[in-house]
Amino acid sequence: LTIAFAFISCFTMSGLNPSSRGQNMPMSAMRKLIPFANKAKTERGLELVRLNLGQPDIETPEPYWDAVENFRSTKGNLVAYAPSQGRPELVEALVKYYGDCGINFTKDQIIGTIGGCEAILIAFMAICDPGDEIVVFEPYYSNYSGLAAMAGVTLVPVPTFVKDGYHLPAREEIEKAITNKTRGIMYASPGNPTGTVYSKEELQLLIDVCKAKNIFLMADEVYREFCYDSEDYSPSLFHFEGVDEFAIMFDSFSKRYSACGARVGTVASRNKDVHAAMLKVATVRLSGPVLEQVGIAACINDGVADYLKRVNKSYKERRDLLVRRLNEIPGVYCPTPAGAFYAMASFEGIDAEDFCKWLLSDFEYNGATVLVSPGSGFYTTPNCGTTELRLAYVINIDQLNKALDILSRGIVEYRKVRGSKL
Repeated sequence: LTIAFAFISCFTMSGLNPSSRGQNMPMSAMRKLIPFANKAKTERGLELVRLNLGQPDIETPEPYWDAVENFRSTKGNLVAYAPSQGRPELVEALVKYYGDCGINFTKDQIIGTIGGCEAILIAFMAICDPGDEIVVFEPYYSNYSGLAAMAGVTLVPVPTFVKDGYHLPAREEIEKAITNKTRGIMYASPGNPTGTVYSKEELQLLIDVCKAKNIFLMADEVYREFCYDSEDYSPSLFHFEGVDEFAIMFDSFSKRYSACGARVGTVASRNKDVHAAMLKVATVRLSGPVLEQVGIAACINDGVADYLKRVNKSYKERRDLLVRRLNEIPGVYCPTPAGAFYAMASFEGIDAEDFCKWLLSDFEYNGATVLVSPGSGFYTTPNCGTTELRLAYVINIDQLNKALDILSRGIVEYRKVRGSKL
């Protein structure tokens, strides 16, 4: 009887496979080497210096903790659902924050989201049908691909190049990518993975294209304050006139307040129909995280201006060190990123993914190795980014120097082992 039951169970349960969508879901370029990193630590006993994730090492501001710790005494013993748009104190704080940045929104134009990724997914679901296309600029944040796959959207890449500092190509190159299935263009400035900050002229170019083609323009402005060489914050899409009907903005407070685990972001549009559609999508997940919204609202209301100035000073010092030391390595070129806290650099004589794995499995320097992200994970186009690495300068100066010591020695040894030439 047992054997018969087992036979029937095996017969009836065969063929239960994941969906094609699940099997083909692109993995985060920043996390795909984690299994190799874990082995480097547990099996090789190495110290691991991480340059792969944009997880800042700087503390979350004190107002966040005060607000979360005081929640129970002021709100009672129940953590209830928040409104799908966001808790009132968060939405009001967001209106204030954007107003201080010269971006005027009303409360009914903003939705609080579960981080920046959900903001993008909500926008995709609201403006795209399955099979529709969104134009993006390569290299781009790798999770765009996963979010597009979830929404049934096709990303159409337009290349940018390290030699140009990853700035936008000419208008005709952008327009070549637009078809009758295109619903919009999406860009990030300051950008992840490149740190590139688009000029006002570049943003105007994108606005002109979208107006001419009658498509949406979506701006990822997560790293707004992280600008190191000119203005206090990068130009926003909503600083421009005449964009209200087609402009959508994504934002997140993960990096701004070093609160990546809080998962609080924003999606905003002045188009009433688009906002209504996005809010419908948001209601499906009911509520964002309550305590985190309270904490982020407190950070905004406090201003934490001194905190942001101190953070930017630290990141600029790290950026300058990283770029200088990378460009001292033979065969390496790293343009100076004007914002965010990432750099994308080209390395002659390497296969980036193989090199990143080799650093974890075969190389060490003084009992340590380094984890970096291969550039190909930030491209859709095959064979692009194969000699590029993305590096996140979110660790202190001493650790960053250690990482660069390992990397500079590792690249020389790798080229010898693999027989690569400059």
